[in-house]
Amino acid sequence: MGSVSGQVAARAKAVKILKKMPVLSGLQDKEYQTVLAMCSSTVVRKDQKLFNQGDDGSSMFILLSGEIDIIVEGVGTVHVMKAGEIVGEIGLVKNISRTAGAVTTQDCVLLQLYSEILHQVVKKQPRIGYIIMRNVARILADRLDQSNKASRKENEKNAALKNKTSSNKPEKAIKSKSA
Repeated sequence: MGSVSGQVAARAKAVKILKKMPVLSGLQDKEYQTVLAMCSSTVVRKDQKLFNQGDDGSSMFILLSGEIDIIVEGVGTVHVMKAGEIVGEIGLVKNISRTAGAVTTQDCVLLQLYSEILHQVVKKQPRIGYIIMRNVARILADRLDQSNKASRKENEKNAALKNKTSSNKPEKAIKSKSA
């Protein structure tokens, strides 16, 4: 009986965390249980690869506890994922290779949601699918907006630097021919 009560407590804790997640914002109480049932749970120890850049990207991970570095090859760590965040959400929209890798920096408890399972549930409960996909679209749009702003800022910085270096160059005297 101890293990059953432990599982019930773990599910209750997971649902409490899920209710705080933007990707699930707007679900009704009973729908969180459905989402939890769609997910597989896993524990990944510290310093383990969750996935590599280029791996199959057909699922999303929900970090319930722990910390994960999101790493882009040639760039390094681009984000430190904390409890309550998601990674791989683009895999729910389009099955593409992972655009970054993920390595745990602490022991982690994760839920994994495969796009195939989500799409099966959506057929029976379209409201859940609509809400999740709407929220994923918002998250992706926010990340794209942040990326665009960072890119513009970097371009402005480079342009200012280029202008500064070109204004420091001595101008060549222009000789005019006299007739």
